[in-house]
Amino acid sequence: MLELSRSVDISGLAGVLDSIVELVFSEETEFVDSLTDGAQADFVVPLGMSAKMLSGGEYSAMEFISAAGTVRYCAEPHMAEFPDELVQMLSRLPG
Repeated sequence: MLELSRSVDISGLAGVLDSIVELVFSEETEFVDSLTDGAQADFVVPLGMSAKMLSGGEYSAMEFISAAGTVRYCAEPHMAEFPDELVQMLSRLPG
């Protein structure tokens, strides 16, 4: 994990995660409401925690990479129900 934290562009990764947060939590798209209960529990909760981390801005590179990887890991079982745009963004997170 330490090696990964040295090789990842944290600001680029933050931009991707921020885009995911904006898409999923946008009131315009009502994306969260369209998800199954399982996807909401598995994916939206860790994404919300990562969003708080992003907004707070106080995290180490390793903490941030771990959070981004957790979001991807939790999303993977539900990718079939996500729009292509979201799947593409999630695939850019560490896995």
